[in-house]
Amino acid sequence: MKNNDRLTSLFLAAVGLYVAFEGTRLGLGSLQKPRAGFLIFWVGIILSGLSLSLFLHTFSSPAEQKKYLWKGVQWPRGIKLTLALIAYVLVFKWLGFMLSTFFFLLFLFKGLEPQQWGVALVLSIVTTILCYLIFGLFLEVQFPEGILRGILGLF
Repeated sequence: MKNNDRLTSLFLAAVGLYVAFEGTRLGLGSLQKPRAGFLIFWVGIILSGLSLSLFLHTFSSPAEQKKYLWKGVQWPRGIKLTLALIAYVLVFKWLGFMLSTFFFLLFLFKGLEPQQWGVALVLSIVTTILCYLIFGLFLEVQFPEGILRGILGLF
């Protein structure tokens, strides 16, 4: 396991250095006036730093026993979530942002993390409204209106 971590960390450190190099080629600018490569450069530096930290950590940590990667994975839960996300994408335009997001969150709160109905309903409504306010009104993201427009004439 340590050899895998060492190889992976060295590879990612090299990738991080390459990303940082490409960031400098795009131009860094300053903190007050960053240019195109500013964020890319720092992401590369952080990736390299974290990778080298992992590399050094492999020498100081005790030997680990063999771990099984997929042991304890809750497959039914992951499959439910995947199917719910697919359903969310399929009905998103038809139902619109508000209804599809509400039902998706309600499923998450009741189906995957069992909550009381009142808690699940309140959290779903509040989260949907907050997302609409932040993204729809403040950031002006265009959401599909869905069937609410036809039924209520809203949004």
